[in-house]
Amino acid sequence: RGMIAYDEANWLWLLLFRRKGSVFPRVLTFALPSALLSVVLLFIEDLSPAFREDYGIHSLTSGRVWSATMTVIGSLLGFRIKQALGRFWEGTGLLHQMQGEWFDSVSCLFAFSRATMGTKRKECEEFRHTLVRLVSLMHGSALEE
Repeated sequence: RGMIAYDEANWLWLLLFRRKGSVFPRVLTFALPSALLSVVLLFIEDLSPAFREDYGIHSLTSGRVWSATMTVIGSLLGFRIKQALGRFWEGTGLLHQMQGEWFDSVSCLFAFSRATMGTKRKECEEFRHTLVRLVSLMHGSALEE
């Protein structure tokens, strides 16, 4: 898998309306039928002003529709935020656990190399510095993912 190559001139339009990885096709499957139903109902109400009374939906005012819609959207939004926060804190905990495991590994290697500090001081210091740099690079690469 490589990076997505963008055309410099029309990058925004290509990003918004691309097919692969876009949410627009899925969103349109829900939004278009709802919009068409709304337009049809408005057209029917213009043709027959007593349409709501005839079918028993005259008590359905805009305030009730708004309140019901906001209740559903609020519930869904709350659920999604709870899920997102749960995933965030789980990822943060796993990241700290990974960092702790790597720190333990490096500290063990430092302890194992303590015996050679007397005989091969320069090589041991070079090993330790290289080890710290490599683990730092490994941690940075893991954070980039």
